Amino acid sequence: MTTFYDSFAKRKKTKLGSFFVEKTFEKLSKIVAEFSPVKVLEIGVGNGILYEHLKMQIPSIEYIGIEPSNALYEKAKSKNINAIKCFVPPFPQVLEKGSFDMVIISHVLEHFRDYREILDVFGGINDLLKQNRKLLLFHPCALDWGKDFYDCDYSHSYFTTKNRTENLLLDSGFRIIKQDSYRACFNNLKLFFYIISKLVNCFAFFSIKMRITFKKNLLTVAEKI
Repeated sequence: MTTFYDSFAKRKKTKLGSFFVEKTFEKLSKIVAEFSPVKVLEIGVGNGILYEHLKMQIPSIEYIGIEPSNALYEKAKSKNINAIKCFVPPFPQVLEKGSFDMVIISHVLEHFRDYREILDVFGGINDLLKQNRKLLLFHPCALDWGKDFYDCDYSHSYFTTKNRTENLLLDSGFRIIKQDSYRACFNNLKLFFYIISKLVNCFAFFSIKMRITFKKNLLTVAEKI
């Protein structure tokens, strides 16, 4: 039986990698909390780490997650996460239009097939958001990841860059209000961690997991207009 992305749920994680992931999602949850959302939709629940940090930052948050992987969906349900198992687009009809304060897409944008599919997704998100509410995106900078962008994950399809994301958002009825970049969980000392990333990339004996640890990821917060 063919399954989608169930192998992700079974990947072994190093202590260092787990630490960086936890700290990254902790920072993202604090950014979300700055906008005081009441109702949030996350596309791609994954292991539910961001959800756990959101609940700590905003205990009263109304959270709904979408997750296509059966293994990750079951994991979400085991954590009592309000999750829907499906692919998008299209969005499930159970989601009320104009009812969400924020939609979060973390390390999912690169999994869509092409720009047409992303425009469909962004259009659907625009319908789901209240006026002037927010979309938070976090994804690899494919230019920085190089060949590892495709090699690290068989479902990486859309080549994500800062400029491409900006243009997709502008054509989907959003304006950008915040941008930043991260290497691991760090959004400071950018030159230092750029050098670390290049040094790690020089040594063939490092695993791909180690090589992508310090690759650049891009944060964008956009507002529905």
